[in-house]
Amino acid sequence: MDLDVLLARPGLDPSIRLLAIGLTAVWRADWNQLRRCAEHGAASGQSRADFEEMLLQAVLFCGFPRVVSAFEEFEKAWPAPTPPSGGELPEAEQRAAGEQLFATVYGKNAPQVGQMLESYHADFHRFAIEVAYGRVLSRPGLSGRIRELLAIAALAASEQLRQYAGHARGAIHLGATRDEIREILITVFGAGEKAEDWFARIPATD
Repeated sequence: MDLDVLLARPGLDPSIRLLAIGLTAVWRADWNQLRRCAEHGAASGQSRADFEEMLLQAVLFCGFPRVVSAFEEFEKAWPAPTPPSGGELPEAEQRAAGEQLFATVYGKNAPQVGQMLESYHADFHRFAIEVAYGRVLSRPGLSGRIRELLAIAALAASEQLRQYAGHARGAIHLGATRDEIREILITVFGAGEKAEDWFARIPATD
């Protein structure tokens, strides 16, 4: 769907939709689309820091090599006067913030999810809590609600249905509406049967 058409749709703040389009473009390595998102963000007055946060979050869903390329393309479209830095919580607060966010996202299922991750590898579980949730997803540059909506976009684009369902619940736990989730799916898949099928798979919340 055309970028301007998507951004004109009701039901989702255009600034959030633009980030979701950008993150989906990173997963798909659609660098033309990512540059268009950056150019639109710059022209519309959206904070460059929003895009920086989206790209840092993209490391968790798209991997370092893909995000290196994404930052290169983003910098071409919207160069920074000086290299940005900072934005993390103090290191001493990251573990507790990660645990709290993990518990909020997964609700009553948090202990079960934690045990599952630890059964795969203890270091994998620690990485999820300390790095993914404590160092990245707890960054205050974007709200938890927005980050979960972006997670939904990335997981839908990568066809990770099980993880999508968990983060759809998490988005609702953090204040997102079901209509916003539907719009994220339309942003990823376009309006039609696939978006509606994924929307129907949102599990009941706590």
